[in-house]
Amino acid sequence: MTPQTSSLTHPGQVALLRGQPTHDRGVPLTVTRAADAPTWDLPGAHFTGLASPSRGDSKDISVWRLVLDPHTEGVEHHLTSSEIFTPLAGVAQVQIHGRTETIGVGDALVVPADTAFSIGNPADEAFEAIVCLPAGAQAALTTGGEPFTPEWAA
Repeated sequence: MTPQTSSLTHPGQVALLRGQPTHDRGVPLTVTRAADAPTWDLPGAHFTGLASPSRGDSKDISVWRLVLDPHTEGVEHHLTSSEIFTPLAGVAQVQIHGRTETIGVGDALVVPADTAFSIGNPADEAFEAIVCLPAGAQAALTTGGEPFTPEWAA
């Protein structure tokens, strides 16, 4: 699926495109519409891809919306690069280095590279966040398995 994008060029021009580069029209700004963004669902966790290298709208960073269902347990994992969570709604509990932190709207969580952690939602309402990860970063479960690039970040 190729998301429909709007490319806003300087100053104030708007060009509606379907994944077409706009370098010849000025400085490109790509807008991924939520309704057109790809989604992935895991038990208790939902991912909406907003920008990534494989979709052609970002060379350096992957960005997605994370929704954790109420009462979702975190899965311990680590990444090869820092990962940043910016909560939009609800609260989440993060377990890292044997301690538990609660994050909510207005907070930012920066998980250092190669640090085992889990993020879960103990609350009665969904937790939502925007998450950023450098392009090319990989994840691995602490229970084992080969490192992989999550599809929403690829």
